[in-house]
Amino acid sequence: MKATGVGPSDWLWKKETGYYSGTAAELAVRPVLPDIGRLRDRRIFDLFLYHGGLSRGSRVLEIGCGRSPWLPFLGRRLGCRVSGIDIEPHAAELARANLAGARVAGEIHCGDGFALTSRPVLRHAFDLVYSMGVLEHFDDAAARIAVLADYLRPGGRILTTVPNLQGINWLLQRLADRRTLQAHVVYDRRLLARVHEAAGFTTLASGYAGFFDAHLASAAGATSRLRRRALNGACRALGIGAEAWLRLWGEGPTPELRYLSPHVFHVGRRAAPPGAPAEGTA
Repeated sequence: MKATGVGPSDWLWKKETGYYSGTAAELAVRPVLPDIGRLRDRRIFDLFLYHGGLSRGSRVLEIGCGRSPWLPFLGRRLGCRVSGIDIEPHAAELARANLAGARVAGEIHCGDGFALTSRPVLRHAFDLVYSMGVLEHFDDAAARIAVLADYLRPGGRILTTVPNLQGINWLLQRLADRRTLQAHVVYDRRLLARVHEAAGFTTLASGYAGFFDAHLASAAGATSRLRRRALNGACRALGIGAEAWLRLWGEGPTPELRYLSPHVFHVGRRAAPPGAPAEGTA
């Protein structure tokens, strides 16, 4: 199963683009961690908590882990043994620094997370493999997800989130920068489930995560100052509106909707090899 028309995205992650804020030296002193007091981060944490199948000592791998806030958080909060892979040396360096700054032990590998043959020691080693904002950049997602299955132990799980570039998020990204928009496959819940099932995973949960994030759109590829200013102004105004909504109404009326939520997510379980006992049986 392949998507068509997705443009190149490797330029997004280069050091000179400014995608990653902060330096390794800064992260070693002031690590970046999720703030689950904020609704945005707590909704993502809920995915790990309720669907990740995690417990103390679970082995967790992040694909595309540059400056990951979640690896140190999962190590510190849930007692997981954490690892990450990123193809960009600069991004891998930031991930190591963030772990060190949070004083969490972990392994960060620099290389292609979809080339498992180069790291056979990682095969069938993990209880959960997750990625955030990675798979939407490839037109052969099902084939890549099938590779990720080999990192997992039998019964292991995959958690994938991609930006929800539908509705208002599509409009904001279109305003900001068409080149960045074209570097993404636009997923809805059904399409994301379909590529995981095509890779052999059983669906455990899928849907939309988060209420609204006004700063999902990126102007990384924009050459026009006017576009950058327009995006910044629109995001600032919408962000203020979202915060005002939360202050006025609390977290009750904060639905996770197709045309508003910042993330699409999928959780799947790796199918057992033919002839293997079912999960939970001897």
